Amino acid sequence: SSPGFGEVNGQPMVLFGAGDGVCYAFDPKPVPDGDFSILKEIWKYDCVPAKYKMRDGEPIKYPAAEGPSELICSPVFYKNRVYIAIGQDPEHGEGVGNLVCIDATQKGDITQGGAVWSYDKINRTISTVSIDPDTGLLFIADYSGFVYCLDAETGKEHWIHDMKAHMWGSTLVADGKVFLGDEDGDLVVLEASAEKKVLNEVFFGAPIYSTPVVANGVLYVGTQTHLYAIGNK
Repeated sequence: SSPGFGEVNGQPMVLFGAGDGVCYAFDPKPVPDGDFSILKEIWKYDCVPAKYKMRDGEPIKYPAAEGPSELICSPVFYKNRVYIAIGQDPEHGEGVGNLVCIDATQKGDITQGGAVWSYDKINRTISTVSIDPDTGLLFIADYSGFVYCLDAETGKEHWIHDMKAHMWGSTLVADGKVFLGDEDGDLVVLEASAEKKVLNEVFFGAPIYSTPVVANGVLYVGTQTHLYAIGNK
C-alpha cells in the first residue's frame, strides 16, 4: 500500500499498511541505527482478527478464503483516527475481510484496545476508504463487489450496495456524491448520504480498475483502454 500521514497533538506520523497485516505509525524524522537511519515506531496495530489466524488449534494457511490477509489499501487519517481494511491480491479470489478504526493517539503495540471499532462484514478489499467531512460518513468497496456506507465515528452500518462485479478501485466522494467503477465497466454514482440512493450508472465498455478523480470541476475516469475527462466545456 501507499503510506498515509497524520498529526496527533503536534506529533507527525507516517502511516503504513504492511504485508503482515499490521498498520504501523512511524516518526517521519529518521534516527541513526548503526550504518543506517530508520524511522522510529510510534505504534502498531494488527488488523487481522484472531479468528482468521487459527481454527481448531491449527493455523489457517494463507491465502485461504477464511484466513489472514495483508494490507493493500492505504491508511486514511481523520480526526485522530486511522481507517484501513485487510485484503489480498485479487488473483487469490474472494475471502473474509475486516475494516478497523484505530485510535492514533496511543503508543506502542495497541492491538489490544487500540481499535475504536471494527467491521467484519466486509470482504477482502484492496480499496481505500473515503470519508465525507460534511456528514461524517465513510464509504468503502470490497473486491466481491459491495459498497458500504458506515458512520466514521461509531462504525454503524447505514447501507450496502451490490455492484454485481468485482471492484479494484476505491470510492471517491465529491459534490455530495460517491463515484466508483467496477470490473464490468460500470461507473455508479451514489448519493453521499445515510440513505442509499443510486443517482446514475454509466457503462464505459471496458473494465474500470482505477479510482475516479476530480480536479478543477472535471471528473476523470480511467478504463482498461481509455481515459475520459467529463465536465463542462
